[in-house]
Amino acid sequence: MARSDRSAPDDSSRGLPLPRRSRKYGVGKEIGGAVYVHRRYQHVFGSAVEEAQKHLPPDFSYTVVKLNLANNSLSFVAVADFDTAPEPTIGAVVTVKTDGSCRRMQPPSDPFIYHHKWLFVKDDYDGFDVEESKVRSRAWMALADIDRTRIGKKSYWQSKVVPRLL
Repeated sequence: MARSDRSAPDDSSRGLPLPRRSRKYGVGKEIGGAVYVHRRYQHVFGSAVEEAQKHLPPDFSYTVVKLNLANNSLSFVAVADFDTAPEPTIGAVVTVKTDGSCRRMQPPSDPFIYHHKWLFVKDDYDGFDVEESKVRSRAWMALADIDRTRIGKKSYWQSKVVPRLL
């Protein structure tokens, strides 16, 4: 039986407490005024997702849906290595505003990555080992002298954090 993510004592008893999934949606990573979920859970955002999908380019494939809580825009994010990389790389993003207007952004040469990918899914997600992902989160969170303002960039993560995790 899958353990609920709301049982923080289990998490903290094994080391550092982990961040929590979105309380409002029961799944998703909340950060910077937005909630991020794997597309399998996009239904938690309601019918707005279906409406926004109508405005996506027909050839656009996405893995993550981001809800901007300030303006209710939805971003659809291509993440080719979501299930295979411990910290997946953010690819192209299409943002759809509530009026239906769209903006497509390509990743920068030094792309961003997602941390705590297990927050984007529920414990029974079968695309990757959710418990292993939580262990990875605890491991890097325990490292000292990490510039947390730079960990979102793949180059910093690969050069300054990953070698210390091995």
